[in-house]
Amino acid sequence: MYMFTYYVNNTERVVAVAYISDDLLSEIVAANDIIEYASSFMTLKKSGRQYKACCPFHNEKTPSFGIDRDKQLFHCFGCGASGNFLQLVMRLEGLDFQDAIKQLADRAGIVIPEDGERRASAAAQVKERIIEMNKIAARFFHDCLGQEHGRQAREYFARRHLTKKTIIQFGLGYAPDSADALVNFLKTRGYSDRDIEVSGLAVTGKNGLRDKFRNRVMFPIINARGKVIGFGGRIMGNDKLPNGVRLAKYLNSPETAAFDKGANLFALNLAKNSNARDIILCEGYMDVITVHQAGITNCVATLGTAITDRQARLMLRYGSEVLICYDMDEAGTKAALRAIDIIAAAGGRSRVIRLSGAKDPDEYISKYGIDSFRKAIDKAMPSTEFRLHLQKQEYDLNDTDGKIRFVEAAANVLAAVNDPVEVEAYIKKTAKDTGISEQSIFGKYKEIKGRQPRSPAVRTKEEHKRRELSRINSSKPPQERVSAAARDAERKLLSIAARSKRLANRAAKLITPDEFSDKVYAHMAQRIYESAAAGEEADPAAIINEFSGERESEDQAGAVFFNREEYSDDEQTLYDLIYKIKLDRLQSKINAAEQPEEIGRLLEEKTKLIADRGRWQSIN
Repeated sequence: MYMFTYYVNNTERVVAVAYISDDLLSEIVAANDIIEYASSFMTLKKSGRQYKACCPFHNEKTPSFGIDRDKQLFHCFGCGASGNFLQLVMRLEGLDFQDAIKQLADRAGIVIPEDGERRASAAAQVKERIIEMNKIAARFFHDCLGQEHGRQAREYFARRHLTKKTIIQFGLGYAPDSADALVNFLKTRGYSDRDIEVSGLAVTGKNGLRDKFRNRVMFPIINARGKVIGFGGRIMGNDKLPNGVRLAKYLNSPETAAFDKGANLFALNLAKNSNARDIILCEGYMDVITVHQAGITNCVATLGTAITDRQARLMLRYGSEVLICYDMDEAGTKAALRAIDIIAAAGGRSRVIRLSGAKDPDEYISKYGIDSFRKAIDKAMPSTEFRLHLQKQEYDLNDTDGKIRFVEAAANVLAAVNDPVEVEAYIKKTAKDTGISEQSIFGKYKEIKGRQPRSPAVRTKEEHKRRELSRINSSKPPQERVSAAARDAERKLLSIAARSKRLANRAAKLITPDEFSDKVYAHMAQRIYESAAAGEEADPAAIINEFSGERESEDQAGAVFFNREEYSDDEQTLYDLIYKIKLDRLQSKINAAEQPEEIGRLLEEKTKLIADRGRWQSIN
């Protein structure tokens, strides 16, 4: 049974909504994309790592509604509406919590069984077992690389100029030229034939269970959470058997409960920590490894297939733009155009890195060095310019008919662009290239371009703040009432604590959940503190889920995680906010006190608070 806690008029309620496991719920939400979903209700525009739109819950001309794809949260800075993905579905479609889950499950093609808890748990166990075997296999392959039969593989990596550090970092290995080396090793670790076959590490043929990967250098595929979910293997030596059968040069793990080729990316586990603004997309594993070794760590590759919409959305969680670095031959150009379309459909922007004099990044860096590759990155061509560049090559611009046909082709390209500034810039450029007036080109563009509608409304930011503070204070005695400044300080404090385990642990020692102004913030503080104490990051979507059922509580919780403010010193800001909250609370009590003894005691507390503030940083 899925349980969630929420608050109505500051009163805690617990409700059971569906017979569904947490794992299945997470799977359903992860299988959908909040940006893709929201795009069917509003026009979204990328803004840094987030998306903006005119709010669907109140009338406005300037967009103040934001969606954070990484955190799966939405927040309107105009009316204060806020929450997670499920709550956005509930509000936009007027659904309750259970129906919103079903709606997202249907969108993802996931069936929620009546015995969802038991079946999801069984599936989760299979997945975990495969991941365990993959981890063992990765260690086995890596160990084989260092043995005598791994010499050819070591020589291959040496020819590709890979260092020992890089080989260890990527967990590279070698699958020996043996029919059952890995199968027998896994059996010694207690795994059955059925386990091994289900994992995709072996296949059953006429001679029984046999290793899937033989005589190949091995590339572990690791997901964003650091789990080995599959492998890629490149053949060593001759890929043609005596009987004339040709082996695949590259071989990937089959689809399993742990491995979905279309939903994962090679080296994302490393690229997500690069802190770069963009993600570089390459075609091959060795391209990615060479680029990483050269010090550019925001690089990934698809898994032996063309890019999928899920991979595009995954990249856009970690980068504001995707830089496509494919071979610039005919096949690579077509693949780059497909990638541009898929990234655009996922709500993202892309540019194309063009490498001349080499077939791929690996060769380019070997021939010209990393500095030249960095320059190529800096000169990456915006996707619209790349499309127009390719179209321009198709027509003779010295010929009137060629100009006319190019303008029409250019207008078709620009019709897919949502940014009016970008459209205007390329109309000017096209006019300059062809000598045809901007007005004529714009007319052709308008003829092709469709229009998109907008949505309706509720209340202003100021009204929301007044109602919220009034609600909080009306439920408290005079000495407990908070100021708007203290309330804002609580929101900022929780926001800082939520994004730093270390600062959450500091906050837990200085201000208890009970010292927050109401049960929503108190509950959030408790959850954030508990996560930090367990060494885990706070999960915004899961915490906000606990307030489903009451709009004002959802808005209040969502605003904490959607705080965009940055501070020069988070730790000092944390102490300043705690001091402001404690001082405001004390001052409210002093103002409400009537007895001289009570006033005296409270003034002593205030003096102590001021003295203690300077010692907070030294508290262990």
